[in-house]
Amino acid sequence: MGIDIHNLNLLAHARDLNVSFERTIGIGRQAVFIEDWEFEEHRRLRGLPPLHEPMRTAGAPRYFEPLMQQWLGAATVDSVDASAYEQATLIHDMNRTWPQDGASGEARGTYDAVLDFGCLEHVFDFPTAWRNCVDLCRVGGHVLHALPANNLSGHGFYQFSPELFFNLYQPSRGFELRGLWFAMKADRRYWWAVADPMQVRRRVNLCNAHETYMLVLARKLREPGSMPPPQQSDYAQDEWVHGPSAEQAVEATPVVRRRLGAVLVRLGLIDAARAWRERRRVLRASGVDLPKPDYRRIEVQQLLQPPR
Repeated sequence: MGIDIHNLNLLAHARDLNVSFERTIGIGRQAVFIEDWEFEEHRRLRGLPPLHEPMRTAGAPRYFEPLMQQWLGAATVDSVDASAYEQATLIHDMNRTWPQDGASGEARGTYDAVLDFGCLEHVFDFPTAWRNCVDLCRVGGHVLHALPANNLSGHGFYQFSPELFFNLYQPSRGFELRGLWFAMKADRRYWWAVADPMQVRRRVNLCNAHETYMLVLARKLREPGSMPPPQQSDYAQDEWVHGPSAEQAVEATPVVRRRLGAVLVRLGLIDAARAWRERRRVLRASGVDLPKPDYRRIEVQQLLQPPR
């Protein structure tokens, strides 16, 4: 759980969008994993004062409270964890519904910003943990996520699809999704704005060779109350609900493609052809570009450049 350069840039971009961090809570006490030269480059780009942090022993974690207070205007910076290991201000297992009473219950709906930077992938009961984040946020406040999306298998319980957050954060459910981007650990220069599958009316997939995580910014418009589970977009579209039969779908496949497939089956080459196709996909996915039009590249430094 922590803030790296991409997450710091997400916080800065959110600030430019008038997100308030006056009362902030981190899901997990957020450590800071940013090189000194990255800090200095960010500070100069944003025109920020030097950051003053408490003295710490060599190897001790660097936590997020000074950063939030001095650079983002936070008056209160809390954190929640399942144990007191990192001295979080609130102790609660996010697998369990947030309490209604007591000191923790009083925290419900009081935070301007809820930061989930690398936490929910480690919580088995994701729906409960996500709802806890939403319940901690005040109406008009924001929830920010930075979560594994691709090539991070084994890091936590889950990797996440943008499809999930496009469907969780809908106006009909009481939210506004203000941005969803992919960021690659190997390339700090760019983000990639992800197309909404419902708008492009197809699945937005990703096969690449780099550790990729997802940055999400959502605003809470109202108390959502009881919410039904979200439905993946292509299963909610009219084409799926009232779509063609299986026979019609086969007939829609191009004739040449069907005939070629039949020939490869007769010759016993269909498996080899599929394997070649997959190897070709892997080679194409080894670069740092993501495929258009589903992913639109954004220069982060330009995005964060203060207006002149």
